[in-house]
Amino acid sequence: MRDIEWDSDCQFLYSPFVIVVQKNGKKYAKVEHGVEGFITEIQYFDHDGQISKNYIMDDRGFVSSVIYFDNGQPTYQDYLDPKGIWRFREHLNEEGRVEVNPIFGYRFKQLHYTDMSQLIAEYFDKYLKTQQKKQDIFIIPSHPHHDQFIFSCLPSDTAKILSLFINRNSQASFKDLAPSFEQADLVLVDREDSLQLLQELYPKLSDKFYHLSPFDTRLRLGRSQTRKESILYYQLDFSEGIDRQALFQVLSFIAETKNTEVIFGAFSASQEQMEEVESLINEIIQEQIHTDSLEKGIDYGGAENPLEENQEQELRFQFVNMNDELDLIKTLEFVRLIVDLNKQPHLYTQIAGISAGIPQINQVETVYVEHLKNGYLISDVTEFSKAAHYYTDKLKEWNQALVYSIDKIKEHTGQRFLDKLHHWIEEVTDVKGL
Repeated sequence: MRDIEWDSDCQFLYSPFVIVVQKNGKKYAKVEHGVEGFITEIQYFDHDGQISKNYIMDDRGFVSSVIYFDNGQPTYQDYLDPKGIWRFREHLNEEGRVEVNPIFGYRFKQLHYTDMSQLIAEYFDKYLKTQQKKQDIFIIPSHPHHDQFIFSCLPSDTAKILSLFINRNSQASFKDLAPSFEQADLVLVDREDSLQLLQELYPKLSDKFYHLSPFDTRLRLGRSQTRKESILYYQLDFSEGIDRQALFQVLSFIAETKNTEVIFGAFSASQEQMEEVESLINEIIQEQIHTDSLEKGIDYGGAENPLEENQEQELRFQFVNMNDELDLIKTLEFVRLIVDLNKQPHLYTQIAGISAGIPQINQVETVYVEHLKNGYLISDVTEFSKAAHYYTDKLKEWNQALVYSIDKIKEHTGQRFLDKLHHWIEEVTDVKGL
């Protein structure tokens, strides 16, 4: 903020992710931050309160492009070099035609392009001609916007690996990816259920599909054994909906079992989603569970007559909305048991659980959790209490899960993944004669 010149009469209103700048009592600018605190964009407003310019920052902190507006509507976007000079301009209100700054014309084949894809194709082709080696293998993160474009640019005699990631490629989109699958030599998927679905949809191409986790295991053992309380972590997944009965079973276990707590965790959920689940849990407690059974005991430090205002009880559950995987690792530091009763367990949570040596309760079998080894598989949520007691009543079963998880880590290290990938690539290159 200090590097930006502001008029002396500007006022700043701060919130966690946005700084609103006011001038003469009107909104003058809005500064937005990412989750790491860096400025991501600055929007400026005219006297009528309509947006006039939007400065977009890259990860280095440079202004990478500026979008200009007319009556609140985007007209064109300038893409800048490190000195702030526009290299080319995309006319957003003219079907995306691109205009090159004449002073940089020597860097381009032409000064005008129909759209941005033509410009990208020119530079991608130039890169391939100067950088590509015969033995190169191309890994393509699949997306409908670019799959066919990339396949059309790559030489036919090169090995091509298509990568599917559930947060980028929904399972509903698989039926539309046939052209991409036919041109790829290998297709990597991040989930076992995705692999099974692809094999069912494309039986003739099933030998191309392989499962490879995008996350590897790292030994980061938790410290739950240093706590008297047994802390459970419950994985929320709003994309699958919230299971009221599962929440009730978990809350009932906490209410009935001393020295237990639960953390309800979600990834990048909206405020409305978090408020929805908090409201649902409070409703369950009011209707089916006594609130006092979920209260923490209070240590008054030996005081004979504690003040009433100090007697407000804390409850044995909390909510955490995490931004990234590092937040999850911190959250799991003192967790004794992971609970993920969703139709498809959260992939990174399972990997993080193995890495921390934490047993897990699931309804769906995966390659990461084995029943009574490093977890407990239940067929119905009503079996939750039995599974939870199995790992919280005694340390023997929990320690066995810890030891088994350490062995399991070896199966999912980055080196193991590379070994698998190299083996699959060798099979492809042998067939192609590369």
